[in-house]
Amino acid sequence: MADDCYRLIDFGGGRKLELLSGRLIDRPSPAAENFGRMRPQQWDDAESYYDAKSKRWLHRSPWPESLQLHCGGFKMPARPTPFGHIGLFPEQAANWAWLQSPVTASDLRALNLFAYTGASTMALVSAGFAVAHVDAAKSNVAAARQAAKINQWIDRPIRYLVDDAAKFAAREVRRARRYHTIVLDPPAYGHGPEGNAWRLQRDLWPLLEDCLRLTGDADFRILVTGHSPQVGSEDVEQFFRNTGLLPTAARTALRITSGRSQLIDDFDRPLDAGFFVRVSHGTP
Repeated sequence: MADDCYRLIDFGGGRKLELLSGRLIDRPSPAAENFGRMRPQQWDDAESYYDAKSKRWLHRSPWPESLQLHCGGFKMPARPTPFGHIGLFPEQAANWAWLQSPVTASDLRALNLFAYTGASTMALVSAGFAVAHVDAAKSNVAAARQAAKINQWIDRPIRYLVDDAAKFAAREVRRARRYHTIVLDPPAYGHGPEGNAWRLQRDLWPLLEDCLRLTGDADFRILVTGHSPQVGSEDVEQFFRNTGLLPTAARTALRITSGRSQLIDDFDRPLDAGFFVRVSHGTP
């Protein structure tokens, strides 16, 4: 494994021990609550520790400003956030690879909703797509610009948009825009730039309907990921298999793959990290 890659060392007791380009960090992981640690002595070597109670990072040495992770075809900066995150979600690596897989469409346009700091955007750009990157947080969109800069992709066709995902998609429908690939990683709840509330159980389904209107029914891909117990992969699959927005023949021809995103530690133990649903039609 290259020195600039991500590695899950160990997990247990509600936390995970990770190696980021050589920097060992210790942070919370609810999925690790009911597991024991395999290498407890190594946890004492962590250079950065996130304390969930005080919502603070504790560092033995300064976090390197230049810390980056190689993600397969692109790089992403790794930064400690006030919420205990690192600026990307390494468990999405398999989905990034899927987004990078060859397609036969001639018009490679993609829409990344709830796009966070842009790892999926970078994966799509590396595959030749023009991407509309949409996130409600100005800081996340700025981070995506920085990711493009790190990859020397300043001149690539990326639209950076601070906007409400659902409202933006609805406007794109009215504009009769079309996208080959759409990516969504919606939260359980949140607020848009204008304070409007997002609730996953209520708002995901009309948004998915708009996503289908933006793809048409010939050649498209949609990736939906999630981390909430309120909505699971089976609910998303059922939506696509039953939607009246696609002709029966197109619905029957859908290729749908779903599962759990995972991180694998040094002891080959999987750590759950939410669900994914990949939907495609007409494209390999």
